[in-house]
Amino acid sequence: MIQHLARFALILVLLVSVAACAAPASAPAATTPEQAPSATEKQTLDLWFNSDDLFNQYNEKIIAAFEAANPEIDIIYSPYPNEAYKTNLQVAIGSNDPPDIFFNWSGDDTGRFVREGHLLDLTPYAEQFGWYDSLSPAMLEAFTVDGKLYGAPYSQEAKYFYYHIDMFEEMGLSVPTNFDELLDLCRTVSAAGMPALAFGNQERWEGVHYLTIFNQKMAGEETIALDYSLSNPADVLFTDPGYVGAFERLVAMQEAGCFGDAVNSTTPDAALIQFVNKVTPMYYQGTWIMGSLKENGLEGKYGMFRMPPMTDAAAKGNQNYVLAGPIGLEISSKTPYPDAAAKFLDFYVSQSSQQALLQDTNRIPVRSDAVDRQVAAPGVVAVVDDLAVAEGTALWLDVVLENSISEVYLNSIQEVLAGTKTPAEAVAAVREQALKVQANRAQ
Repeated sequence: MIQHLARFALILVLLVSVAACAAPASAPAATTPEQAPSATEKQTLDLWFNSDDLFNQYNEKIIAAFEAANPEIDIIYSPYPNEAYKTNLQVAIGSNDPPDIFFNWSGDDTGRFVREGHLLDLTPYAEQFGWYDSLSPAMLEAFTVDGKLYGAPYSQEAKYFYYHIDMFEEMGLSVPTNFDELLDLCRTVSAAGMPALAFGNQERWEGVHYLTIFNQKMAGEETIALDYSLSNPADVLFTDPGYVGAFERLVAMQEAGCFGDAVNSTTPDAALIQFVNKVTPMYYQGTWIMGSLKENGLEGKYGMFRMPPMTDAAAKGNQNYVLAGPIGLEISSKTPYPDAAAKFLDFYVSQSSQQALLQDTNRIPVRSDAVDRQVAAPGVVAVVDDLAVAEGTALWLDVVLENSISEVYLNSIQEVLAGTKTPAEAVAAVREQALKVQANRAQ
């Protein structure tokens, strides 16, 4: 009964918020006469999401509140797990019937869809709804291509080491201040008979997160910016020794006992369960797991720290970067109802929705007015404070790189972890594919 009352209260709050925020009289000229719905036409929008059970509950509440405030609009919600979402969206986005609204990452995942003409320009809606005044400028910039906005960011995701405070105390462990200390910590835990870190690389993206931050720390942000965008000349492209050094850091962690056996056949869900059940004292994972940790009774019982800095002379990157990136909602250029879809996006990033996002899921909002430090979870406050002092962000490698190059990276990481490919061979494979893509673009 209490849960039903809470849900009804949330819907009332969201309805009041929408009623209080009257749209400006001038709407963007995004709807053509042929697209304009009749006064009695029901506007149905498909919403696709990369989501888990906890976030599905949040989305369903937001959708219910939006539909109650906008009875002329129906939202058909289709959630998918991570890998299934990526595959299905790739097929659907180029079809004649793509989803009207869909979850996406920034970086080349958005840039490629823009180049292929799949995304609606949201710039006039951002101006109409005042997003440039209310949402994080950095998050909006991440979804901006050639001066136009193509996504509405709703959360900032970042990657941290989570650790059980009581296990650290029992084992006499301290938070490492540099990468060498992290390796020493792993050796200590391994000697006690357990892997230091949960690690599930079956879907390959957990491994690529290690390489993302290692590339930035070893090769440097200026070098990777030129290589990832294929702007470096062919004789220089992906030749910096920092790329091999990045793979070598991953191997060093494996040899120090940071990881358990069979990481390439372990799913991220299984890795999370290992951490929750204290099979390992640590887990290197994104801020999206904080809601699950709360559900499992671990709120206030875990600590967090960033990938520690490299202190050797070979590391050329700014060591005060954090692995992070925004996620958002985008609209298909083929939607028959662009105004209704944009209206939903505005509802989704409203202050009330963002406050509910924080309360229900422990995700990091993109609105500063949505974070109440007095009631927010300690982990959320810690992330907000840490992101504020970071000097830059390294965006997920698999969304920044062109897709075929990303695939080579994803596969090569598994092969290096399995011992079937050396770091040098892995980088050579990446460079080979990058040269092919660069040459094709030059034609």
